[in-house]
Amino acid sequence: MKWKKSKLRQVVKKPLFFIGFFMMLVVVLAAVFAPQLAPHGFADQALNMKLAPPCAQFPLGTDRYGRCILSRILFGSRIALKVGLVAVVIETVIGVTLGILAGYYGKKTDRVIMFVTDMIWSIPPIILAMAIVLLLGPSAENVAISVALVTWAQFTKIVRAKVQSIKSLSYIEAAKVYGESDLQIILRYILPNLTSTIVILASLALPSAILSTTSMGFLGLGAQEPLPDWGMILSNGIQFIKKAPWVTFWPGLAIVWTVLGFNLAAEGLKELLDPRMKV
Repeated sequence: MKWKKSKLRQVVKKPLFFIGFFMMLVVVLAAVFAPQLAPHGFADQALNMKLAPPCAQFPLGTDRYGRCILSRILFGSRIALKVGLVAVVIETVIGVTLGILAGYYGKKTDRVIMFVTDMIWSIPPIILAMAIVLLLGPSAENVAISVALVTWAQFTKIVRAKVQSIKSLSYIEAAKVYGESDLQIILRYILPNLTSTIVILASLALPSAILSTTSMGFLGLGAQEPLPDWGMILSNGIQFIKKAPWVTFWPGLAIVWTVLGFNLAAEGLKELLDPRMKV
């Protein structure tokens, strides 16, 4: 307990972690209270105010349809977080399950799983994700699935290595002698020892998932109009970047703010839970 308190004080005192946590909190609060904070609906149009610069009525300006950029960014934070979280949950389940199976059973099971893992690892994620979305159809949900299906390999590799070291411990051997089943051993002894590793991997994967989903949105494969996907807002504003730079500047800043904040917070969490872990 003393070690944990001491370590927590060390991490909190680090300015980068504090900054990252603050940036992450801003995004989460913006997503939760978007309806209360947004001055307009994300799809409301003011056709007489197309590409209007920032003003009292539209604090961050409007897009080509006269829609409030601020409102669309606030509501868009919900899409970014939701899709990112769904993607991370799916890839965590797949990666951890396969990693445990490969590390615990070894032999042929390990060889087959690692062959598939290395094959997925060798393909550029964005290319494979695009192929999956094109197959399933453009939508926020399909983007989450596609991102998860191409990023679980990192979970599998790290969890497999952890399980291989855990299963050789004496209490695992004792459990086998006492006749406990493989499922009981995995659930009672191995999985609890992987908790901090899984939390660290998931926290580090979230900003990458958010960046991937906004990249897919930029390519027109994510949430479709009139939903306020940050990547789509950025893409639609490119053609007006000289005439109305605010259309691209603010969603771009939102993406950078979110990814940087979650990355800084995740690094602090990693140091708090397992400073020796290399990912």
